Amino acid sequence: MMEAIFISTNGTYLEATLEIEGKQYCVMDELTLDIENLPKIGESFAFEFSNSLDEDESWESIFQSNPEKKKCIEQVSGWRYRAFGQIISINPVIVDCGILKEEDIIHTNDPSVVGEFISFTISRLGVYAI
Repeated sequence: MMEAIFISTNGTYLEATLEIEGKQYCVMDELTLDIENLPKIGESFAFEFSNSLDEDESWESIFQSNPEKKKCIEQVSGWRYRAFGQIISINPVIVDCGILKEEDIIHTNDPSVVGEFISFTISRLGVYAI
């Protein structure tokens, strides 16, 4: 289970800043929804991502856009990111992007996609405390 440090927030459902593994990320604040478990600024806490994905990307774009075989997410703007990762399973399809594992980027039963490196757009990187 990963942990993050709560750096700042502009309020519930607005931009917040977290530090994960020494790097800062802009996310949609779903942390402040749960007042009882709300981390304090500067506090470390366990979290899960709650992402919205860009569903308009073509299969070709997804499979041809990670020739460097990266596993990371890179900020495009605000809480929008480009995710780079490797497919590690099917049923469901899970992509390992380093700090996150994302499900159902594509839908397939073809085992030959396991091991493929892909990229896709996260239109909203969200986080809540667990």
